[in-house]
Amino acid sequence: MTQPTHPEKTTGRRIAGPLKTWYDLHEALAHEVTGIAADAGALTLDGLDDFATRFWAFDRELRAHSEVEDGIMFPAIADRGGDIEAHLGQEHRDEQLAVYAVGAALLHANAIRSPEALSALGAPAAALRDSLLAHLEFEEATALTQVDDLFTDDEQAALFRTIIGSLPPDPGLQPWVTAALSPEHLEARLRNIASSMSTPALTDLMTQIHAGVSTDTWAVVEARTPELAGLVSARAGS
Repeated sequence: MTQPTHPEKTTGRRIAGPLKTWYDLHEALAHEVTGIAADAGALTLDGLDDFATRFWAFDRELRAHSEVEDGIMFPAIADRGGDIEAHLGQEHRDEQLAVYAVGAALLHANAIRSPEALSALGAPAAALRDSLLAHLEFEEATALTQVDDLFTDDEQAALFRTIIGSLPPDPGLQPWVTAALSPEHLEARLRNIASSMSTPALTDLMTQIHAGVSTDTWAVVEARTPELAGLVSARAGS
């Protein structure tokens, strides 16, 4: 897959309202695709199962993220008079072809289990990384810079709730994002989400995170946002 070429982009400000959570998802996707490409370049048979688990989780979350953008986020921006580059949707579809190429190479490596089959994962994984990172950067420099001008904070929070309510249940999403973020970004994400959710919904979210992350990652959550982590303890004790 060739890296997408974009028209010259302008630098704009980042979202300041509740939809700034979009950058969290982008950071998680960038973190994971970079790690997947690095892992693919040095993969051994002993690491194949862990690589497959990581890749298929990434595949699921990238697909959902892109479909939300094409189905909800971008139409909402356009309905308010915003400008969405037409090729962004095509890039989402091209990314799925790139993911398919990695997935097919992974299934082949699982079946053949030879050094040659393992090494064949490197090129498609690197192509996916390069394409996706360029896409995320361009999206942030164009589509996302318009959000604060088009939606009030309350409208952003309502759109965020619409997105969450429209998705099928995915208990792996929040733990997946949580594990991929830096401690500083994780704290900012959780506090931002907390400002847009009811206490019962927030408790459900924190419970999902607690159930799906490692002990070390949960320790970061407890240290950075003790009052949010405490929602899980309070539910367990009730």
